[in-house]
Amino acid sequence: MTRHSNRGVITAALTAGLALAAVSRQAYLVPALVAVAVVVFAAGWPRLLGLPSVRSATIVIAASGLTAVGLITWRDDFGLLAPVVGLAVLGAFIAEMARRDGRPRLVESVAGTVMGAVVAIGATGWIALGESRPALALIVTAATTLATACATTAVPVRIRHTATIATVLATGVGLFLGHVLSDVGLVFGGVVGFAAGILTAAAYVLFIRFPAIGRWLPAVAAATVPLLMAGGPTYLVGTLVFG
Repeated sequence: MTRHSNRGVITAALTAGLALAAVSRQAYLVPALVAVAVVVFAAGWPRLLGLPSVRSATIVIAASGLTAVGLITWRDDFGLLAPVVGLAVLGAFIAEMARRDGRPRLVESVAGTVMGAVVAIGATGWIALGESRPALALIVTAATTLATACATTAVPVRIRHTATIATVLATGVGLFLGHVLSDVGLVFGGVVGFAAGILTAAAYVLFIRFPAIGRWLPAVAAATVPLLMAGGPTYLVGTLVFG
């Protein structure tokens, strides 16, 4: 069994690791960390949702995510992800066609697989930001605010208070980092922190209701969700801030 507080600690450790990887300025560290998170997510997501075909869903999600990581690392072009999403949808349908169990819960299986693939592919936003000083400052800000919000979910308070506390603390950290890091700025630092708090709180409240969350692999997969889902929005903020 995996406690919900442990899930918050795992997410905080992953996001803090991403911030440290960006600070180190080693080109391979951010893609490597994202790739590891994608594999862990792919292994646990079908089990978390209780999908009827765990193996095929895991293969489609992992293949989609790792292909996206490889493309973005190689070409640094977020536009390349559109074909990957299309292939992920095709792969989900092919996986269903290959089933020999009568295909129960077909729509749920396809939807869960495609959703997992989209989350894994979107995580490459962290990589697509690049290695410029402003991009690294934004990665540090987003990852640190995520780590703050996720660590807050480990505090033993009532669930209805968790969202408020996580959002307030993450916003505060975002404002502070925006003030310290001039490349990000106070406004965008606050926006990033607020979004990190909302995303983390939503994921925490949502997944805590899943029956499988007490098992270690689904729980660890759920712990990677805030990190993976924040990649796309962070890239979007980067395009607005830096052009």
